[in-house]
Amino acid sequence: MKLRFFLFLFLSFGICQADDDPPNLVLVLAPDLGCDWLGCYGAEHPTPHLDGIAEQGVRFETAWSMLEGELSHRTLLFGQYPASTAKQPPSFPELLVNSGYSREDFDFDREFQLPSEQPFLLLCRLPSPGTDFPSYVTRVDELVGALAKETEGENTLFLFTSSNGSAVGGTRNGRGYPEGKGALANWGAHVPLIIRAPFLSDGGRVSRDLVDHSDLYPTLLELAGIDLDPDIAIQGKSLVPSLRGSDDPFDKRNWISSQAGAFRMVRDWHHLLDTQGNFHDLEKDPLQEQEVSVQDKQAPHRRERLQMILDRFSSEDGPEAKVSTIEVSPRP
Repeated sequence: MKLRFFLFLFLSFGICQADDDPPNLVLVLAPDLGCDWLGCYGAEHPTPHLDGIAEQGVRFETAWSMLEGELSHRTLLFGQYPASTAKQPPSFPELLVNSGYSREDFDFDREFQLPSEQPFLLLCRLPSPGTDFPSYVTRVDELVGALAKETEGENTLFLFTSSNGSAVGGTRNGRGYPEGKGALANWGAHVPLIIRAPFLSDGGRVSRDLVDHSDLYPTLLELAGIDLDPDIAIQGKSLVPSLRGSDDPFDKRNWISSQAGAFRMVRDWHHLLDTQGNFHDLEKDPLQEQEVSVQDKQAPHRRERLQMILDRFSSEDGPEAKVSTIEVSPRP
């Protein structure tokens, strides 16, 4: 009996000690690479290293970036949608460094050395794709796989995502997928999001929770043990419950958003509505080719709810939202 008691105390103390150590954070951002080029998302192009990382962690099936790279970067850094007029918080790298993290930016063009000071924040931005897009994807897979191996550790989070949809259309589940870069549609914002965090998840899990890039800011700060300033409006929601496998709906988002200039779109688990009045059922019509069926009795209510969200954004967006920032491709 005494042995069991002391064993319990030892294990409990060990768990508390592990929780007190902020995790190392590795973030990898690939430009112009949508879900339609990763094998684990149903693409034909092989990406064995990224698929392996997904098996070790959590793969988010429904993650949105912004519709243009620089807007995605801004959303990642500050946890607010680009057109928000709310007070801008410090960037998450600034807050992490101020709390004791060492920071290193890695560009894949030089030999990698694991940061000696812990906890560390490692920010990695991959090069832009060239004319041979399939070779680019293969190279990305190799580079990210090598970095994931070098940074493997029980107390290290490894995150891979992209800035926007693919520069070249790929495939998903045996069907051709349109070019995403610049497209004002779901495939313009639908990006991979793979997170390996052994201290939160045993891995091998696919999450269908709704996620967009504004959620990464509060996620990283929560993991680092940094309290958010209550006077600053953060529009994202922490993904820590999702990574832990929570089934509580109050822990999850029920809509996500993306934008470019004056254009904005929102979606829930089934439907998408944008500021041009396009309304689609993404479960039945992922390429937004058809009108929502009149037999869908839930659609009017969902459209009304999504419209309310768009209207709220319209009243909050600043002047920068009135100017388009990218050239968009026509809908196929």
